[in-house]
This record gives sequence, C-alpha cells and structure tokens, in this order.
Amino acid sequence: MRFYKVREEILKGKNIADLPLRVTFYARVSTESDEQLNSLDNQISFFENFIKLNKNWTYVKGYIDEGISGSTVKKRKKFLQMIDDAKSGYFDLIVTKEVSRFSRNLSDSIKYTQELLANDVGVYFQSNGINTYDPNSEFILNMMGSVAQEEVKRLSSRVKWGHKEAIKKGRVLGSSTITGYKKDDAKLVIVEEEAKKIRKIFELYASGKYGFYKLAMELHRQGINNYKGNIYDKDTLKRIIQNPKYKGFYRGHITETIDYRTKQRVYIPKEEQIIYKDDKVPAIVSEELWNRANEVLDSRSILMKASKGNAKRSERKYCYTTKIFCSDHNVSYQRMTNKRKQTKPRWACGNYVKYRLDACESPIIAEMDLNNIFTIIMGQVFNNKNEIIKEMLDYYSNLRIDNNYQYEISNIKKEIKNIEAKKEKLLELNMDGSINNLEFKERNDKYNEEILSLNIRISKVEQERKLMADSFGNIKVIEDAIKKQVDYKNNVSEFVDKFLEEIIVYKEDNDRHKLLLKIYLNLLKKPIPTGTGARHINDDTSLPIFSKEVETLDLGRSDFQRNSFKIKVYLSYDID
Repeated sequence: MRFYKVREEILKGKNIADLPLRVTFYARVSTESDEQLNSLDNQISFFENFIKLNKNWTYVKGYIDEGISGSTVKKRKKFLQMIDDAKSGYFDLIVTKEVSRFSRNLSDSIKYTQELLANDVGVYFQSNGINTYDPNSEFILNMMGSVAQEEVKRLSSRVKWGHKEAIKKGRVLGSSTITGYKKDDAKLVIVEEEAKKIRKIFELYASGKYGFYKLAMELHRQGINNYKGNIYDKDTLKRIIQNPKYKGFYRGHITETIDYRTKQRVYIPKEEQIIYKDDKVPAIVSEELWNRANEVLDSRSILMKASKGNAKRSERKYCYTTKIFCSDHNVSYQRMTNKRKQTKPRWACGNYVKYRLDACESPIIAEMDLNNIFTIIMGQVFNNKNEIIKEMLDYYSNLRIDNNYQYEISNIKKEIKNIEAKKEKLLELNMDGSINNLEFKERNDKYNEEILSLNIRISKVEQERKLMADSFGNIKVIEDAIKKQVDYKNNVSEFVDKFLEEIIVYKEDNDRHKLLLKIYLNLLKKPIPTGTGARHINDDTSLPIFSKEVETLDLGRSDFQRNSFKIKVYLSYDID
C-alpha cells in the first residue's frame, strides 16, 4: 500500500495489523556467541510466527545480520540489502525488535526510516510499540534513539577501560598477524621460521648499507618475501624495524578511537604509548641489534628532513609526469637521473624504479627520445591540420545522423518496464508459493541482468546523441586549436603540458627495446579527469590520426640494446 493510504487508515483509527500489507522482518545480534545466536534463532522464530499468524499480512522472507555491531550500518550487508529491496517495492512493512536492533545511531535511525517512508515502506518496532506510519513516530524515535545512542557511548567507554586493564596485565590486543609470532591465549609465541626473516631484516638494515628499497631487493634476492610471497614494501619494513616487541618490549595504547560512531582512530605519539620490557614478550632480536637498526633509521630520517628543509623547490615541472603509463601494470612512469648522466634523464615504470627487473620488464625511454617524438607529432599536426579536420568530419558523418535517438530510448525504456512487470509477477508467484525461493532468485537475477544491459544501451545512445550534438562545435574547437598551435611549435614542453593526455607504453614481440607508444592528444581542451592508471588502455573509441616509426637519438649502447619506436597518435573524443 502507498504511504498516504496507510497513514489515512491509521488516522481513521485502524491498527497496523488490520491493513493488508506485505511484511518482512529484520533481526540482528552483535556477537557470534552461542547465547547471542540462540537469541537470534528466537527472534527469527518469533517474527515468522508474528507475521504469519496475522491473516491480513503476507509474509516476506526476513533479513538477518549475525555478529554485527549496531553502531553503524556500513558493514550490515543484509540491512543494506533490505533498504535496496524496499526501494524495489518487495514489501510494505518491516518488523524489528526495537530501535537499538535497527540502529543505535540516532541519525541512522531517522535517515533510514525516512528513506523507507519515501519509498512507501514503514517500520514497526515491536518492543517499543512504534509504527513509523504514525504521525507521532518521529518524535518518539528521537527519544528512543537518544537513549540507544547513549548506550553506545557507555559501551565504548567500557571497552576502552577493558583495553587499559588488559594492557596493564600485559595481554596482547589487536591483530594476530605479527610476523615472527603467533598469538596463544593473548600471549606471543615465536614462530621460528618467520623469526629468521625478522633477524635477517634487522641484521641487514643495521649494517647501514641499505635503504628500504635496496633492503627489499636484497631480501628478495635471498628468497625472503612478505607473507603473500611478494617483495616487501618500504612501509612494512619500517614498521618491523620500529616495533619494540621484536626486542622483548611490550607496546600498547598505539591507537585510540576518537569517535565512537564512525570508529575513527588516531595514532598516539610514541612518548604517550605504553612501552616497557616484559618477560611475557619473547625477543626475536637482541636489544643491541634493535637499537643499532633504529639509530640508522633515526639518523636517515634527520638527514632527509634537513635535505628537504634546505632544498629549493624546483621551478621546472616535468611535462611528462603522470602522463606515461606501463601497459603491463597500468602504473605511471617516473623520471630517473644519475650523477653520471644528469643530462640524459630517462623514464621508467614506477615498479621498475623501485624494484628493478624483478618487478617490471617494461621499456625505459630517454627523455630526449620523447622530446624528439613530440617534435615530429607537432610537425604532423601543424602541417596536416586540414587532413585531421577532414578525418573528424568523416568520423562524425559515419555516425547515424538520421537516427531518432529519443524514439530508440523510448523503446528501450518500454522493454525495461515490461521486465519490471515480469519481476512483479514473479514476486507474486513466489509469495503465493507457486515457485520456490531458489527459482525466484534465478529468474529475478536474470531479469536484473537484462535491465542492466538495457540501461547500458540507453547510456550509449545518449552518449552518441551528445556526440552528434557537440560534433560541429568540437570540430570548430579543434580547428581553432590547431591553427593557434604555431605558438607552441618550438616549445615541446608547453605543447605536451597543454595537449598530451597520456602515453601508453607497450613492448613489441616481448622485446623491451622495441617500443609501441600509443599517444593520445586532447585537442578539445576539456579538463581531463584525474584517477589511478591510464584512461585509454583497451581503448577503441579514439580517432587514430597517424602512425610512424622513429629512430632513437639515445645512442651509446650496442645495436641490439638500442630502442626503436613505433608511435600511434590518436585524438581523444571523451564527452562530459
């Protein structure tokens, strides 16, 4: 029933139980203890009987979250699924035990009950006797929600007190995945196979010969990797070196929850943490070795801060930064220089820069070659502007100019409406027992996939319509841009900065000295969305404008190590 109809009946004096409604329930327990799960079984049994025994109601299968906190809904999958199903019109009323079962967070309670009412779905809090179809329910909910929220605050305080008491007794809290140890009855026990890794990490780092990147590569060379079998990253190695547990010291009160609702945590400064020598924490390395490793770390940190403080900001911005991507890993290229070849900077995949060939075998490109390639591209664009504009016109003319876009979209929406009607019929068949839940789910999922496919078709048609609408304007923008580019003819850096969208680097024949560069120009001057990774990997929508083979200018290596380039240049046609 529609919301206004239900409220109209209630205002006439009818009870919610007197109305013909499709009714489901929501049940939740906050831990997975036997006692709580038994409570959950009781809730389910109660609500099933409560709904089925009412002759005016039609039972709809309930939603159950096990072992989930009520302070926030983010991790309550069944709750969120219930909200989505409510929007799809699967039921009219949700029955739940009390406000705190629905959500202890007042803002969540009000938000979701209002959201449900906006979709013609009410909530009946059985223990509290609150029915959100009742005009007075929001006032009552405010009161009940405030009480529930205060309980969460008290619970948060009790948990903090419990943590402090556990720390005083030397009991290990938090994660069980501490490399080198396992937890047994809240105590740490050494795992010797892992402890060997930890000792090697401290020995190598304390020698002062390795920064974290070189240390990771040396460990990898010796067959020592993280628990996933991958090369250690810098942050993990730093945390290992700084962890006093490895020298037999207890450390607690490392983080603290500052907001009981969002569970937001902050790190406590080292001087405010609880750190002391504890016989209950077995040492993996000696205090002397731990202290030496941390002296190396501290001295390097001081030098790094000093160099950063004294360093002048570079006025030059590298025009290729974040615009070149490795096709193997979809990771951006980084600029590399060394003392011997400061005048010959090179660009390589970020994984290679960190971990060398163990991590990435993609090509390395000399900056002089990139600059030469863009000098060639600029010449092609300037000298062949009329051909580029003609290709654009051909591109647009090949679109379905005579297509009635609105008519096509209307037909697709009719198909969606027909499928929605089938879904409604399917739901009725499931509710009256004509089909079982498994068959309902399979057929309903199939209908949802069809609807998704049709919506994708609508999106493509609308995109094509916008492309056509913008076509002549786009041609004018690009034509103007090409004509004005004479200003950039002798300035590669400015051209790249203004018009290069991205370069994707491929190996040909799996040879890292035979390069294919797919280069995308953004001549429409529209803002390029930022994000992780390349935007044009597997792209088939951009317009190719020319291809060319280019010889390297970066000589000095043997012929078989010398790079050769094949470049393919495209115009990007992204639409807002």
